[in-house]
Amino acid sequence: MLIGIIGAMEQEIKLLAESMLINETKIIAMREYYIGKLFGKDVVLVFSKCGKVAAGSTVTTLIETFKVDVVLFTGVAGGADKNLKIGDIVVADKLVQHDMDASSLPGFSKFEIPLLGVGTFIAPSHMVSLGKKSAEFYVSTCLKTDVDESILKEFNISTPNIVTGTVASGDQFIADSSKVLSLTQEIENLKCIEMEGAAVAQVCYEHGVDYIIFRVISDKADEHANINFPRFIEEAASHFTRGIIEHFVSEIA
Repeated sequence: MLIGIIGAMEQEIKLLAESMLINETKIIAMREYYIGKLFGKDVVLVFSKCGKVAAGSTVTTLIETFKVDVVLFTGVAGGADKNLKIGDIVVADKLVQHDMDASSLPGFSKFEIPLLGVGTFIAPSHMVSLGKKSAEFYVSTCLKTDVDESILKEFNISTPNIVTGTVASGDQFIADSSKVLSLTQEIENLKCIEMEGAAVAQVCYEHGVDYIIFRVISDKADEHANINFPRFIEEAASHFTRGIIEHFVSEIA
């Protein structure tokens, strides 16, 4: 099995790259693909850059050029569920493109991808189950020794909650509480908002490839969404990502 792993920001894959035995590097369409072994499994690791087009292009290359069997997308996201806090982890069971709206045209509903007939992408249940199990394992056994205690205190992280739910993606960095409220009213069980996951889900759906998307909550997607964002990714979320993926790839068949 060959696993494709994507992060939208360089910091999100940094620790994974450092943990890899890299056998080869290929540059395709201005992206660097690391090919080798990670935690005993064959992987291709790549930094996609931000946004739905960047993510869609990258995952298409993973599937078409590298022939990956499964895709993992990870990184941070803005929380939409008011019960979620910084450091909590969302495993996507459904994904929606919140900025897709062709409803002014006859026959289309909001969020539906025109001519595909799908508005909500349902993640493979076995992948969601393993993703949640992997996050729970990391939080319960590794987190406190993996991330410096001072960092956890700085971001008021104790024991992160791990939830499954809907992830909404769009080509916007949301920093507006009224926008978040509007989306939570329109999208059932919305947990977080980001810029890539639903595009990855669409490409994988169209190719018939299994995928998993999980996100670490970095902010509330409100007017304070940019506070300590780079530091949180570098010092906390990147460790969460590496730890969860380590368990995930070791367990996947």
